[in-house]
Amino acid sequence: MLKSRFVTLCVMVLILMTSSVVSETRVAAQGTIVVGTGNPDVDVPAVQAAVDQGGEVILKGRFSFDRLPTRPTAFGEVATILVAHAVTISGTGKDNKEMTSIEGGTIPFYVEAPGASVTIQNLRFRRPKGNGIEVFAVNGLTITSCQFEGTIPVPNTPATVGIAIVTARLPTPTQPGHPENISGRLLIANNTIDAVGGTELDNKLGIIVYSVGQSSNDADVYVTGNHIRNVTEPAIALRRIGGRAHVEGNVITTGPVSGVSAPRPEAIRVANIGSYVIAHNSIEVQWPDPQAMGIGVFSQVPEWPMEHAVVLDNEVTMLPPDGTVFGTFSAGIDVRGFAQGNVVTNNSIRGRARAALALDFFSLGTPGDNVFALNRFDDFEASVADVFVDVGVTDTLILGQKGTLEDHGSINTVVIPFFRRPHLQ
Repeated sequence: MLKSRFVTLCVMVLILMTSSVVSETRVAAQGTIVVGTGNPDVDVPAVQAAVDQGGEVILKGRFSFDRLPTRPTAFGEVATILVAHAVTISGTGKDNKEMTSIEGGTIPFYVEAPGASVTIQNLRFRRPKGNGIEVFAVNGLTITSCQFEGTIPVPNTPATVGIAIVTARLPTPTQPGHPENISGRLLIANNTIDAVGGTELDNKLGIIVYSVGQSSNDADVYVTGNHIRNVTEPAIALRRIGGRAHVEGNVITTGPVSGVSAPRPEAIRVANIGSYVIAHNSIEVQWPDPQAMGIGVFSQVPEWPMEHAVVLDNEVTMLPPDGTVFGTFSAGIDVRGFAQGNVVTNNSIRGRARAALALDFFSLGTPGDNVFALNRFDDFEASVADVFVDVGVTDTLILGQKGTLEDHGSINTVVIPFFRRPHLQ
């Protein structure tokens, strides 16, 4: 009898001793709740099991993903958690002390969920390795109110990104990736990405969307209200969008370090086919790179021209280090290459660069039929001119622009100033 009680007591003590490292997972009315332990060998399997069930998954407390990843990705890397089904993953709390946090992890969440809708929201990622969230297949995506702090580069990978929605590393007409994999509404909103710690040898970006949507199954992309800082390459980069893309209301501070592998760094870069609106963003470019740009709108290939983009009501401040000698693409806003019918209007450009606005010959492509209208250059110092138009550029309309113009041999550039209406006595 005494021996039986002793064994029972030992079992109870053992349970109490181990309970602090066993993840609490329970199903509640609002969904599956997983409570973090800070032990990656417990937290990772518990989160994976909950995500595999789909539906609503609520993560509470502090999680550690700091162990070797096991889930292969489409690009040959390995991730920590695979999201393969429709699911909503939510954290709790609203400030840094109470917000659900995830420590470490290589690609903490990798989404390959063909035909399914996925939401990830209100999570704090601390020093994730590689991309914080990577998406390869989905039909409808929401990533909102997440924080990414100090992304860490992974050897033998081309870049480190807070949020990467990609079906191709760098899409081209001959290698477009799998744009059919990603469609529907893609909402990337109100996230904070701080890529602090990057060196000039690192390629650290904020948000990228590459090769999504087809004409038969298009994508509506919304990148809005995000705060991004300390990147060494574009804070926001979109390429080959089969559908519509809105980049609006984001706040970007590049930080003072630019990557040496980026020949023309832009805070916001949009390229190739798609219907783009870039509006109401606040951009401060601190990079020392002589080719740095605030906003770049371009295509490098004739098969995928950049057409009818609207760049509206953005505030761009160029703040390179003193003594920077500006290169041939330096500008607050640059339109280049195979770019036709684009409108750049009502933007404010401050600081210093080669030009506030520029139309440039690029990759054998010459811009045509573009409009610069009612942009403001107060407190801007140009090394060449406020507006630069390159050789061979055709059918440009420059409307109501103050400041200087340098034309290197364009064709049919029309300049229409706005005059004050005479005062009637």
